[in-house]
Amino acid sequence: MPHAAPAGTPASEVVMNDRLTDLVCLRCERAYPVADHTAGCPRCLEQGFPANLRCRYDGDPVGQLALTGARTLGEGATPLFPLPAGLAPDGVEVWVKNESANPTGSHKDRFSWGAVGRAAAAGYESVVAASSGNAAVSLAAYAAAYGLGCDLAVTREVPAAISAAVRDTGARLHVFDSAEQRWDFVRDHGADPARLPVTNYARPVVGSSPYGVDAMRPIGWEIVDELGRVPDHVLLPTARGDLAYGAYLGLRESARRHDRPCPRIHLVEPFPRLRAVRAGADVRNSFAGDAAATPSIGGDSTTLQALRVLEDTGGVPVVVDTGVEQARIGLARNGILLEGASAIVLPALHSLHEHIAPGETAVLLATAHPFKGL
Repeated sequence: MPHAAPAGTPASEVVMNDRLTDLVCLRCERAYPVADHTAGCPRCLEQGFPANLRCRYDGDPVGQLALTGARTLGEGATPLFPLPAGLAPDGVEVWVKNESANPTGSHKDRFSWGAVGRAAAAGYESVVAASSGNAAVSLAAYAAAYGLGCDLAVTREVPAAISAAVRDTGARLHVFDSAEQRWDFVRDHGADPARLPVTNYARPVVGSSPYGVDAMRPIGWEIVDELGRVPDHVLLPTARGDLAYGAYLGLRESARRHDRPCPRIHLVEPFPRLRAVRAGADVRNSFAGDAAATPSIGGDSTTLQALRVLEDTGGVPVVVDTGVEQARIGLARNGILLEGASAIVLPALHSLHEHIAPGETAVLLATAHPFKGL
């Protein structure tokens, strides 16, 4: 059953776009009415194969988002600039899409615009999420913009600066010893019909709010618009594939408008998860590995939505387990300040010499700034 929105008129001017027709399962393609299926497709969940849902629109989806009249903090329209020549492989034209220019410093602001906006449009009183980093600050800020409550489950390793920023917005922090306990909190606390869970709590993992994922589609539109053409390759860091799937949808939509194939999207991870799945492991498995240099894309799981991006675009799962700090410093020496989980795309780019040919164009998605631990 969907998570039921409370009765009553939304307190905000935000409403759902009437061109949003339904939500469609990524696995079985079953369509559901616009609602809040916070654990993904109910049928696939019953079958033991959890899968997220995607938003579907009537007509051309480019320019359409799930919300109308949603509040903004200035998210989106982030800069695209050329990677300094000394950092790029010979003969490859490389650009950087800098998502750290968003209001709270990461691509998560696009997600929060959609996920928190949905909560406001549907009349919820608060949102519930698990995050100890970029998403925590972002969700807290957007909830504050709407005057909604925000309960965030974090681990004890949460940086003090994150805790302070979240509390400054009026959001509530709930501290746990493990990531799994955070998910249990989101599931249990989110069972209250006045609260909307917006991040994953399902096991095996599904992914986060489809409205939040959908709100990251403009990344793809902007890349094509700012570049003036469809690139050949896009590289982005990934854990559970929310960003990957949202950006993929936008790139695919823009590529179709230009009568071009979708770029190959290469997903970069700190240890084998997607690569293990491509080698035969079950996508529902847990995967052990070290993400100390890239905690924003840590975690022992991946998702069907991330796998779909690789399958649909011919992309490569790239594991980068060394050289992240050197890449981060190398970028900084050229004025590009990023966290490790963003800088990881640079060594990934150089490892793809068999897949990216001279004369081709690649875009690196830089997801966040390096300052959240200060």
